[in-house]
Amino acid sequence: MEIKVKYRGKEQILTFDKEKVTALDILKALGLSPEYAFVAKNGELASEDEEIKPEDNIKVVNAISGG
Repeated sequence: MEIKVKYRGKEQILTFDKEKVTALDILKALGLSPEYAFVAKNGELASEDEEIKPEDNIKVVNAISGG
């Protein structure tokens, strides 16, 4: 399954060898931790176990913290 992902202003295609892909799978494929990044699916925050489909609009955003 191929999922189009927008990350840091660039679109890329991630390929998975399974039928069900989750938001956590996307973060892992990009080498990111769910502690420091999150997935937005169709404009809304996706939980780690939320299923992602090829037609979804996916954006990965790094979490920013300040002190």
